[in-house]
Amino acid sequence: MAVVRDVKQLAAYIQKKHIEDKQKPISAIKMQKSLYFLFAYWGAVVRKSSRFPWAVEEDYSIYDDYLFDEAIEAWVYGPVVPEVYRSFSNISDFYNDKLFDELEKIKDFIDGLLKDLFDVSDFTLVEISHNDFAWKNNFNNKSEYHNNEINKEEIIEEYASK
Repeated sequence: MAVVRDVKQLAAYIQKKHIEDKQKPISAIKMQKSLYFLFAYWGAVVRKSSRFPWAVEEDYSIYDDYLFDEAIEAWVYGPVVPEVYRSFSNISDFYNDKLFDELEKIKDFIDGLLKDLFDVSDFTLVEISHNDFAWKNNFNNKSEYHNNEINKEEIIEEYASK
């Protein structure tokens, strides 16, 4: 079961944090890459914590390694969560100030990573995601729609092995 029950609420949270940090709304590209990297790094931290409890600073093994359940697809500009993409223009409508109630450790992790992600340009994030095997193995340049779903285990395993 995913840690965050509603990816659109997570996206609304990301939007709010970006406005607070950068005084402007987040771009669609930065939103999508933020969701992808949050999913990848969260999954990796939880997976490493479960496999190598003696080698981690904090124990995350009690959490699910899937930050959210919604599909992630391989699009031209990198991984995309279509459910958020389709709702992007009104994503702030999904804001829930109780999203992280009793999930302070998850909120702290997300806030820390978002701070770093917000400081990287959109197309640098695209370039980084294009280097991931999870995207490379699922992106088909010859496909008309470029929307192959990326296996979440592939994402987490790739990041857990780094």
